[in-house]
Amino acid sequence: MQPRPQAISSTMVRGFALLAVALAGLPAQAQEFSVSGFGTLALGQTSGACETNAAMASAFNGPCTRAIADWGHGGAYTTSLSGKPESRLGVQGQAKLSSDWSATVQITSRALDEQHLNLEWAYLSYKINPDWTLQLGRKRLPLYYYSDFQDIGYAYNTIRPSPDVYGWDVVNYNGASLSWVKDVGDWSLRSEFLFGTENSRKNPYSRLVSDDPVDIKWSGIAGVAFEFSREWFTGRLSYTRSRFQQTDHDSGVVQTLLSGKTRVNQSFLGLALNGDIGNWVLRSEFGSSDRAGLGYKASFYLLTAGYRLGGFTLTGGASEYRETTPYPADYEPVRDRGVLLALRYELHKGGALKLQFDKVSDRGAAPFAGSAKLISASYDFVF
Repeated sequence: MQPRPQAISSTMVRGFALLAVALAGLPAQAQEFSVSGFGTLALGQTSGACETNAAMASAFNGPCTRAIADWGHGGAYTTSLSGKPESRLGVQGQAKLSSDWSATVQITSRALDEQHLNLEWAYLSYKINPDWTLQLGRKRLPLYYYSDFQDIGYAYNTIRPSPDVYGWDVVNYNGASLSWVKDVGDWSLRSEFLFGTENSRKNPYSRLVSDDPVDIKWSGIAGVAFEFSREWFTGRLSYTRSRFQQTDHDSGVVQTLLSGKTRVNQSFLGLALNGDIGNWVLRSEFGSSDRAGLGYKASFYLLTAGYRLGGFTLTGGASEYRETTPYPADYEPVRDRGVLLALRYELHKGGALKLQFDKVSDRGAAPFAGSAKLISASYDFVF
């Protein structure tokens, strides 16, 4: 069923209201206070050869074609034109409490059911010295290059970063991070170390594949990321690991995973190599995950090349996600490949229109979501 426009706007209004309440007390103590925001209004619809035997939840198995646009929040397009999967509005407030301390809160409102208000950021920052900063609280989990700003559609030229890379069941974490920045010669260097945990109740990712709600917990999260840039080039290398546990939401029973255990280790490795050369915008990302305890290991990549011409940017790209399994009798590996063509037009300062065509090929022995063609359009803005 297509969302009613008034339903989307009412959730966004509630998002503004909650942010105002959350930050109301800060300016009194703050030396400086600022508010900024971002939003995406997106529409999409799938088409293609009919595939009725997908492994997705029953809510998505009625339509013949389906394309997952946002795994982390359970956003999937079908043959009915919809604005729900990717429409969102975010507002961020920052308060400088002293020369060394600051506070940041970000709330995002999504058109998706049960996600009308999400607390994405809520942390304190302490500047130890000009090079080192400690942050405590709730943040986005920086698994890959776009992770920190994935919700800010205006920041990139496609409607979405490839779901073949950006498709995991936990988006945030609660804990601490320590970052270091330094200029060394012509290079700008940044590293981040993080520790924390996250318990995602009625996990949206799982609702794509299961009719019964589950709670997913990543505990003992530990990660490191190193970013290096010089002139037109930016690179990023990251590694994250944690323990994984899944619980039936209604009964509270901890579920046994494919390995026969109730809690297993997992890890993620990512490498991004990007360039901005004249009018060319080049993006590449490669990664792998070890989730053998859940039944699989995976490798994946995305490649895009864009060319700016006046207010327009034309981007083409390809991506792939491929699994292997130590349990071939019990688990069917997922294998997807996608190509895209996107056109961005800078409508005004801080606002862009995008049109995108995706062709997704489901190459697994048994279909997961199935193959599909997706046409989508968006208006992305910042303020």
